[in-house]
Amino acid sequence: MADEIAGSPLEIREVAQRALVLQRYLLRRAWGVLFATWSVALFLTNFGAPFEALLGLSVVERIAVSTLASGAALTITLRAFRRVRDTVEIRRLVNDGKWRRVLGYRVLVPAWVAVYAILFLSIILFGVQGDPFVLALFVHVAYAAFWAFYYYALGLSFEGKLPAEGKAALSLFGVATAVSILNDLSLRITGVYVLLWGATIIVWVASAFYARRQPVPGREVDLAV
Repeated sequence: MADEIAGSPLEIREVAQRALVLQRYLLRRAWGVLFATWSVALFLTNFGAPFEALLGLSVVERIAVSTLASGAALTITLRAFRRVRDTVEIRRLVNDGKWRRVLGYRVLVPAWVAVYAILFLSIILFGVQGDPFVLALFVHVAYAAFWAFYYYALGLSFEGKLPAEGKAALSLFGVATAVSILNDLSLRITGVYVLLWGATIIVWVASAFYARRQPVPGREVDLAV
């Protein structure tokens, strides 16, 4: 009787595989939220200056707007991944799922605070009226650090095979970051930033839409992130 209740090893394996498929689906949706929210933050950081200039904002106020945008994106991202964790705790019995720690507030929040603390400390020490490319270089170096972190987190989220939208979004983000750093140090052509980050934002929005449009794996599942 106990064996019948517990189920055969094959049945247990099938249930575990279904749980992992569901986990992958929910994680893709959560990453879709990340791409969508951070695309807005990228837009404000890279293309918000003309709009902020029309409002008569100072450089410090522009940076404050960018900080608030990224803070909002961080909050939404944390909430999305928390909902995945809360609805699919069963994966912990099948696979440890290190992504839960890496994409949690204990890692993301200190990293975000550290980046902006360094940014504001640099402004205090070196001023805000200097070469704008120096500030751009700092931003792009911070992007490089975030690219490495998110690439690592993406690998933890999707062990074995990365989703197409994730590879597209982070690959273009990495290229845009690397070329921007080179541009900061050499040519300093504004059009390079417009082309690279315009394309990156478009791909991130498309990736978010594609991830959120994935069909639910199985008719019995009705979970939304």
